[in-house]
Amino acid sequence: MFKKKYMILLSLILVSLCALSCVSASEDADATVAIDDVDVDPIEASVDEGLETNVEDGLSSDETETLTVDNSNDDKLSYDSPSSSDYDVEVYDKTVHNWQDETIRIYITPYVDSDYCYAYDFSVNIYDSNGVNKAGEDNNKYSLSPVDYIDYTIPAGLTPGEYKIEIKNWEDNYIFSTATLTVVSDPFYAIISAENYNAYYNSGVQYSIRVTESETGYGLSGVSIKIVFSNSRNTYTRYYTSGSDGYIKFDPKIPVGTYTVTISSNNAHVIASSIVKSATVKKSSVSMSLAKASTYQGYKLTLKATVKSQGRNVNEGTVKFTINGKTYSVAVKNGVATKSIKLKKAKTYKYTATFVGDNFNTKKVAGKAKVNKRYATKIVIKNKKGYYNTKKTITVKVKTKSGKKVKDGYIYVGSSDSYSKVKNGKAKLYVTFSGNYKKGKYSYSSGFTFYFKKSVSTKFKLKYVPKSLKYKASTKKFKITSKYRCPDCHKKSSHSHSINGYNIKIKVY
Repeated sequence: MFKKKYMILLSLILVSLCALSCVSASEDADATVAIDDVDVDPIEASVDEGLETNVEDGLSSDETETLTVDNSNDDKLSYDSPSSSDYDVEVYDKTVHNWQDETIRIYITPYVDSDYCYAYDFSVNIYDSNGVNKAGEDNNKYSLSPVDYIDYTIPAGLTPGEYKIEIKNWEDNYIFSTATLTVVSDPFYAIISAENYNAYYNSGVQYSIRVTESETGYGLSGVSIKIVFSNSRNTYTRYYTSGSDGYIKFDPKIPVGTYTVTISSNNAHVIASSIVKSATVKKSSVSMSLAKASTYQGYKLTLKATVKSQGRNVNEGTVKFTINGKTYSVAVKNGVATKSIKLKKAKTYKYTATFVGDNFNTKKVAGKAKVNKRYATKIVIKNKKGYYNTKKTITVKVKTKSGKKVKDGYIYVGSSDSYSKVKNGKAKLYVTFSGNYKKGKYSYSSGFTFYFKKSVSTKFKLKYVPKSLKYKASTKKFKITSKYRCPDCHKKSSHSHSINGYNIKIKVY
């Protein structure tokens, strides 16, 4: 054993390859401390896989093969226009109003014979008394799919009078059908109908109004209607346009109260008598829930209330939190009200949250908030001694001031970023005792001489960092002492060895 250890030193010196290293946590220290459970992501070395190029059929990588594709026999697709004898089109006289877009219906007996033929293709022409076509650019109609009819839009703005509607085939210019289009500026006479409106605020219940033609009873679309909700305090005006069936449906979104509702036509070309109805909007009930409120001494406690009505978030009103003899008012935004406060004493506090809003019923909910005690900690470790070039595992204990085990956190050594986890009040450190060896020299007369310090001490600073707010941080200084002892003969003082004819002196000072 002796020969092996010192012959290694001797060989290194003889070939001038001796390398000495010392890891220290302080300027005069040489011992090293490693830690358990170090959370360091592994670094993986990877080799990119190369992309292989396969060369088939005896072609080398620098040869190319030319492929010729013959598509001369491919079918050429085209769509043919049917002649007037293949299908039929019919249009009838129609009266329209020039102050809005209206449609005329064109009836079609479609041509269905080939996958490569149109079912119909024709142009719609609208000639005034001077023979000028007013149909515009979108007058060509065609389709591969057969239909029984299409609706063609007559744009608003035509001068009142009679026009000729002409439906002409593209293929042979055959005129399928003609009709008279009469454009008038006469207004519609309409009837506005509605019921009284009753709902809870924020319920989403819609108000329904209908506009119908007075003579036929058909619903009128595109009619602008003015609706005024008024009472002694407020007036709210809404404008809506009737749909294809003449209906207008909307949520008034007006505050709680009783209103007179006046509904009238807002369209100069629609004459209708105004109607008067009533609207009653009642206060809605709310539901309110409180989030768990818990913190530790020295940190803010957050009180949070969620307010809903009819399944929707309430976006108005205030919540008043009353706790520890004080009341805090917080506006409700998107269904939530929060307040952060500091309470010194560690205990469970009872508190109330009261929601108040003009359009909702008052709601009061009781809750509890807990301020937990924070515990001061201490690191328990004794100074450690060991012999040169040996290793030892050290257990560090972390306790509260009252002696209870700390359940979480980390132990850091010095300024290192690495740490050892605290588990059930304990963490592990790995110590290497070193630093005693100082220098060596060689002379032809006296051989090799190695110098070792009898004792070398290194000071370290440990720091406990808690994982949760339950515990407070703490620090502790401790010392590691490396004592010299010959690795082979275990002598602790100066002595000599002879190895393969070489005189080895060990100087301990």
